[in-house]
This record gives sequence, C-alpha cells and structure tokens, in this order.
Amino acid sequence: PPFRRPLTNHAWPRPSAARDPPRVMRTINTAAEMDEALRTHQTVLCHFRADWCEPCAHMDTVCAQLGTQHSGLEVLLVDAEALGDVSERFAVETVPTFILFSEGAVAGKLVGADAPALVALVAELQPTAAEPLTDRLRKLVSGAPVMLFMKGSPDEPRCGFSRQMVELLREEGVDFSHFDILTDEEVRQGLKTFSSWPTYPQLYAKGTLVGGLDIAKELKEEGELREALGVGAAEPLNDRLRKLV
Repeated sequence: PPFRRPLTNHAWPRPSAARDPPRVMRTINTAAEMDEALRTHQTVLCHFRADWCEPCAHMDTVCAQLGTQHSGLEVLLVDAEALGDVSERFAVETVPTFILFSEGAVAGKLVGADAPALVALVAELQPTAAEPLTDRLRKLVSGAPVMLFMKGSPDEPRCGFSRQMVELLREEGVDFSHFDILTDEEVRQGLKTFSSWPTYPQLYAKGTLVGGLDIAKELKEEGELREALGVGAAEPLNDRLRKLV
C-alpha cells in the first residue's frame, strides 16, 4: 500500500531536486546493505523517507547534524517505497519514520517529523561527550572551507536574512556547508560570544568570521567576496553556460 504522509500539520516548503547526502549519512540501496550496516555498527539511526515528502528533506538536515554531534552514530537513509521489504520488516507505514538500533536490535522508534523528539531519542542511547563548548564551536566553524551558520537549511531557509545570504553565495558560485542554529540552542547562543557577533546568519572562511549579511553584500558589490572567502575568481558566465549546454 502507498505510504501515509507524515504526522505533522506544519506547512513545509516543497522539496528540491534530490542531492547526494552529506558525508555523515549513507544511503542504503539494498536489504543486504542494511543488514551489513546493522551488523558492523553498534549504534545506527535509520531514516525511512521518500523524495516526495516535504518534511523528510528537513529531517535529513537534523539527521546529518546528529551524525556530526555523535561520533559513534551511523546514520542511514532508506527509501521506504523502493525498499518495501525493509520497510515491511520494521513495520514502517508512514514517512518520515526513524528507527534507532543498538547492536542490531531496535532500541527506539519515532514516527513523524519531530526534530526535538528525535534529538532526545538519540541522546538517551548515545549522549554526547562533555566536550567544552569553545572546542566544539572551533571545530564547527572549521568544518568546511566556507561555513554558513543560518536559520534553516539552504533549500529551506527559516528567515529572510538567511535566505538572502544563501542566494548571494549561490549567485557567486560559492560552495559552502551550513549549520542550522535552530536545532542547537547551545551553539546558537555560544557562537554569539565566540565570534563577538550577535546576529545570524554568520559566514566563516577557513574558521575565521567574515561577517553577516551586510558585510557579505558589501564584499559582493566591491567584487571581493570570493577573495575574502578564499575561493578564487568566479568562472566566466559563458564558460558556465557552455558546460550546462
């Protein structure tokens, strides 16, 4: 039977085209791959999802950040419809559904797009190490050559300023990673002190704060944004169009 839509009344944006998952997550394509992952990893979070499901795209971001925060957590993405035998095996009838495994056995299950509940479920089984906040923030801002701390995700911004920053970076052809500050209040508040910058979004290059939206706009207008981010000159538009054609 077709999978039921998620247990939520939130008005989610339409999902964008499917993209490769972040490196902290892995897509499962066969039942054998699923069995191998459960056999070789002590703690596994499995996200049963569908591309047509709007909340699944948002919860992908939550899962990716959980995978980053919990070093011993293996995060798997499963197409609930394509792998119907796996879904039936674990009684998955609604997307998104999350199943947490410990040593191959089901340790917890969550149905619906409830980010706080998912964070709590994982924390019960695998609490994060008591790493000093400053050390954690230093690792986060250096997590990619260009890091954007924003509200929401690039495909689903949760505020106008974050949306403008994403559009600006994409117009400049800048590859960047992001962190959704709405999923972690400790990071949201701590980064303000760490960077001496009280607002979001915040843009970092090689671990160093570049600034917020206004500074990024000024740098773009002066033709200096890519240089400030250390990404070099932009590829000529004609060359980009030629590759697309």
